[in-house]
Amino acid sequence: MRKPKVFELGNNVKIEVWGGFNTIGGNCIVIRDRDEGIMFDQGLCFSKFKKFYGGAIQPEIVEDLREIGAIPPREVYEGISEIYISHFHIDHLGSLAIPFEYDVDLFIPSTSVFERLSRFWTLGWKELLLPSDFDLTDLKDVSKAKRAKPIQVSHSAYPSYSYIIETSEGNILYTGDFRVESPLKINTLENFSNIEERVDVVIIEGTNFLRRQTPLTSSDAVRILERVLGKYERKYIFLSAHPIDMESFLLAIRVLQKHDFVPVLTHTKYAELLDAQLRLLKLEELPKFYLLPLKGGPPASFHFIEIAKKDEVLSMGKIAFLTSLTTVNELKMLIEICNIDPIGLIQITLIGEPLDEEGWILEKRLANWLRKLGITPFRIHLSGHYQPYEFKEILRTIKPKRVIPIHTRAPEIVISLFEKFK
Repeated sequence: MRKPKVFELGNNVKIEVWGGFNTIGGNCIVIRDRDEGIMFDQGLCFSKFKKFYGGAIQPEIVEDLREIGAIPPREVYEGISEIYISHFHIDHLGSLAIPFEYDVDLFIPSTSVFERLSRFWTLGWKELLLPSDFDLTDLKDVSKAKRAKPIQVSHSAYPSYSYIIETSEGNILYTGDFRVESPLKINTLENFSNIEERVDVVIIEGTNFLRRQTPLTSSDAVRILERVLGKYERKYIFLSAHPIDMESFLLAIRVLQKHDFVPVLTHTKYAELLDAQLRLLKLEELPKFYLLPLKGGPPASFHFIEIAKKDEVLSMGKIAFLTSLTTVNELKMLIEICNIDPIGLIQITLIGEPLDEEGWILEKRLANWLRKLGITPFRIHLSGHYQPYEFKEILRTIKPKRVIPIHTRAPEIVISLFEKFK
């Protein structure tokens, strides 16, 4: 039987970390206050998943994932009345196939966005996380939260939330994943500063501690795009991003529009998801989006996206084709039906999270195809997590009495810095 890492708050409150301690991903936090239990996230741990599955070997039932410890064990749900999901990355969302014997309220960042996102999970092992007979109406929007108070944050998944909960021994803030500098100007630190409750304990992510990377900001990403587009004189360009990283996506679109590129989506499911996110975002000024439906089935009705035919698209002038991350088939179809000469064109991929082992394999195969087509690829990594040099500012904003680091391989560093800065 798995055992959690347990932290105590006073005599009555226990904080159980079932997943995410001393590792990145697989978050599962349970707060037990006397007889009441509240859970924050119930993510899938990819490091454990990849030890047993990949390639031709795939899980067949959701209990296969519990058996290897990739998702929380059944006993976690004992005494739990509510579950709060911070965002829709699988290492936080996990399996919605909660054991039937447990009756819990499950709150998610947006029911409308998740309904569109779930359409991507119809093939492969991810279907186990959302069974075909699952009733999406059982899910509740965080706007209807009961015990926990949602706080919007910026992350490479839109929308994302932190949560604060009042217990009999003090207030606990669970940050989920977040970044300080937002491509969409979602002011995470300002939202933290507006927390009315005193923060006694913060359960905080530390993904980027000890991680080797180039810490690009939104301004850096804009400068890179401007530098590329400033000397680019072709009619077509290709852009790919994770379907729920809307903040980075819109950042790139605004730069492309500045250089007179018209954004045209090519995958119906991506268009449906983007449309739902835009409705939730409620920006005053939005770019005009078009859909040339090459993949993803027949299009539905949209609020912010106009369906276009091939001849209409070709008459638009400069076009930025917004393709999926597995973009090869869409690129080949576009080249054929639009009679595009691909030699010398550019394809830009926006990445918010580091590529795992399978991601590297996928990107290598994509690079081989792009090379074969004569298209030059660029990859821009705009992290969805705060940088270690921002940690002091975060602590000054939240003013916690105590820190519990998760979602990091360097918890001792996080604690050491907290003791130094507090």
